[in-house]
Amino acid sequence: MMQWVDDRKSPYGRKLVCTGADIDEAMEAHYLKAFNGTCNVDRPAFDVENFVGEKLRADGIEFEPEATGLPHDVLGMTRFNPDGTRLIRIAAELYQARTSAISRGRFRFTCAHEAFHAIFHTQLFKGKSGRSECLERHIREDHVEPVLTSSDFVEWQANRGAAALLMPHSIFREQVTRLRAGTGRGANLDLLIQGLSDLFEVSRQSAQIRLQTLKLLTPPGDDFALEFDGIDSFREQRDRKWS
Repeated sequence: MMQWVDDRKSPYGRKLVCTGADIDEAMEAHYLKAFNGTCNVDRPAFDVENFVGEKLRADGIEFEPEATGLPHDVLGMTRFNPDGTRLIRIAAELYQARTSAISRGRFRFTCAHEAFHAIFHTQLFKGKSGRSECLERHIREDHVEPVLTSSDFVEWQANRGAAALLMPHSIFREQVTRLRAGTGRGANLDLLIQGLSDLFEVSRQSAQIRLQTLKLLTPPGDDFALEFDGIDSFREQRDRKWS
């Protein structure tokens, strides 16, 4: 369960305490709500641009997709205002390159990363203005959980949230099962990763790390030191209807 606690050791004076499983559950709820509870099994890719630009507006979150004037190493930024409203800004260069094969996954992941900040990290700046800058080094899908006193902890949460929004646990696992059934359980790992990358419109790295994070795959020589955070206890069944 997500819970805010005061912590003088935290750079923000407070922190959001939650496991990866908590984040997965919360973001899958947003995914299903955006799909009105009905998911197309053949087209599970989440329209994150519409989610950030339209769906979140009702919650006081605005979207500036072609932000200029950001530092050169900032991909995205969320600005928190004293009245509780927020503004998600995406660097113009990244937005303009979003349709290219190289940048599409990065653009989508950055939008989802900033969405998590805007939805869940408002209390870091409660009653005052502030901003969270998303640097190139922050957008790491393999970013392992740091200590709670680290300022990078909020970035780990946002990365886990981004992956959970773009590749929700139950939907992602469903697709893994379908792909394996269609090609045989011993299918080539590269083909499985590519299939997931195509279905969810994420990078191959994102798809592979999501497989590992959810314990759906443990390749020989695994060099990702991913945390074990109770994901096995995450509810496996969802009240959803596949179209």
